[in-house]
Amino acid sequence: MKLYFFVGLLLMFEACQKNQDPIAHNEASSQRYTGPIIDMHLHAAFLEDFGGGAPICVNQGKMSLHGWDPASPISLDKLINCEVMIAAAVNNEALMSESLAMLEKHNIYAVTFGPLERVTEWSAKSPRRIIPALAFTSSSTVDYSLSEYRELHKSGKLRVFAEITAQYLGKTLNDSIYDAYWSLAQELDIPVGVHLGEGPPGGAHLMGGPEPSEYRVALGSPFQLEEVLIKYPKLRIYVMHYASPMVDEMIAMLYAHPQLYVDIAANNWGSPKAHFFSQLQRLINAGFEERILWGSDQMAWPQTIEIALNTIQEAPFLSETQKMNILYANAVQFLRLSSEETEGHLK
Repeated sequence: MKLYFFVGLLLMFEACQKNQDPIAHNEASSQRYTGPIIDMHLHAAFLEDFGGGAPICVNQGKMSLHGWDPASPISLDKLINCEVMIAAAVNNEALMSESLAMLEKHNIYAVTFGPLERVTEWSAKSPRRIIPALAFTSSSTVDYSLSEYRELHKSGKLRVFAEITAQYLGKTLNDSIYDAYWSLAQELDIPVGVHLGEGPPGGAHLMGGPEPSEYRVALGSPFQLEEVLIKYPKLRIYVMHYASPMVDEMIAMLYAHPQLYVDIAANNWGSPKAHFFSQLQRLINAGFEERILWGSDQMAWPQTIEIALNTIQEAPFLSETQKMNILYANAVQFLRLSSEETEGHLK
C-alpha cells in the first residue's frame, strides 16, 4: 500500500516538473478579469420561494450570528445582524428582469434552474444566456418520469440536473431512491449539481413552519457521494457551496474523485468575507483551483450576482489566471462546452 502512495507522489512530482512555467503565474493580481463568465447557480425563482421578499445580509460589512433564547419564538432577524442589507426584487417580474439584466451587464451565461415553466420563461427572454437545468427532487417527490426527463434532455430543455436538494428532504444522496436518476444522468452524460452545506441561520429550527424541517447539518457531508461516484464513475457532479463548512472533507473527496467539482455560490456573498476567503484559499492551497466553479445563488436578490462577482474580482490572493479559471474556464471544462459556444460568448 505504501508503494502505491509513493509511486503516486513520484508521478505527481514529475507531472508538476513538466508543467513548470519559468515565469511565476500565480501571483495575486488587482486586475479584474474582463472576459465572459459562467454562473453555475442561478435560480429562476419566485419571491415566495425565499421568504416573500425580505431584505438580506451581504458580506460588504460586518456580519454577526447571535445566540437564540428558546423561550422566545425564533426568527431570522434574531439570529443574524449585519452592517449592509440589500432589498429583494419587488415582484416576480422584476426578479426575472433584474437578474437577466445582471447577466447582460457582466456577460454572464447561467445554469438556471427552477420549475420547468419558469426556466422556460427566463430562457425565452434571454435564450443566449440561459443554460436550462431541472432537479430530480422537489419539496416532496420526483418531478418527472425517466422518460419525460429523456424527452426534456432531447429537446434541449434539460442540460444540467440541478439543484438536487436531498439534504433539505432529510435524505442522503446515496439513498437508493436516487439510483435511477444517477444512472440516467450517467447514461445521457448530464452534469449534476447537488446542494451540500449550510441553509439559513437556525437550520431546521427556522425552516419548516410549526414543525422543524427535515434539513440536517449532518446530511451536508460530501462523504455520502463516495458510493455514488464509485457506482457511477462517469458522472460529472459539482457540489454546491463546496459542502461548507466541511472543507477538509471536501478536499479529501476532490483528491480521491477527480471528476468532482465544487461551486462557491452564496458563500461568496452571504458569508463573512474573511471566513469565505479562508475557505477558498484552503481549496486553492490544496491544489484545486481548476475545480472551483463560480455561481451566484441569487434567489430573490438580483444584486447578489454583482456582489458575488466582486468578491472574486477583489480577492487579494487570486491571480488573473485563477480569476479566469473560477469565473469561466473551469465551467467550460466541466460542462464540456463546444468551441462554437465559447466563441459565441466572446461576441
